[in-house]
Amino acid sequence: MKDYSVVTVSTGEAKQWYYLQKEWYCTLRRYSCEPITVNYQSDQPWNGFSMKPKWLYRAIKEKLIDTPYLIFSDSWDIVWATSPAEVMQRYFSFETDIVINAERNMFPPDYKEGFEKIKAPTDWRYLNSGFIVGKTEAILTCLEAMDLSNVLGDHWDEKRQCQENPDDQRMWQKIFLEQPVPIGLDYYCQLSQTMHEADMNIFDFSGERIKNTATNSYPCVFHLNGSAKDKLHIRNPILSHLKLL
Repeated sequence: MKDYSVVTVSTGEAKQWYYLQKEWYCTLRRYSCEPITVNYQSDQPWNGFSMKPKWLYRAIKEKLIDTPYLIFSDSWDIVWATSPAEVMQRYFSFETDIVINAERNMFPPDYKEGFEKIKAPTDWRYLNSGFIVGKTEAILTCLEAMDLSNVLGDHWDEKRQCQENPDDQRMWQKIFLEQPVPIGLDYYCQLSQTMHEADMNIFDFSGERIKNTATNSYPCVFHLNGSAKDKLHIRNPILSHLKLL
């Protein structure tokens, strides 16, 4: 029996052409992996990206996720280049409780100063919350530290007279800087390769696996986030190499 679960939060079927939801499931099933899809829409309606940690927290507390470890992955813009078992094997080499996806740009910018105080070994220095691997209890500790019961969803702030859209990425950035448990970033893109504004010249497609020549790594998943989601010159070489086109 596996000691980890692959988990995603999803509100249903993605409609836009550029989303990769079908490919996410397809590439997982190549490795005989059936993920857990968390959807509490019927009694806890989706109200913005702050719902992602709320639904994950509920799934852990209700024992929908009952394994010692979990891989928490976006499912609308990620494809798998290898098995979740390899992800877990690489995760253990980090020797930390949680490892989180990294990217080159900082969004949102609230905690940029804090991240820039950290000496990063590569350009992938900022936290992206789309791919998280760790001990289930450690992730639960982080979710509890977010004080989720007091986090509002998308709403109009009467006092500031503006729309507020709390999001999970900002929340995880804050948690990372606070370190309630040991958390590392995937600086070398060993687990997940973010592709926002990617320089395609650094990728070598000549072998069985796609190589990031800047970090000398073979990413386990490719995260076509941000500007990469609908840029054919970025997405098509990856999807073609993974036999998804």
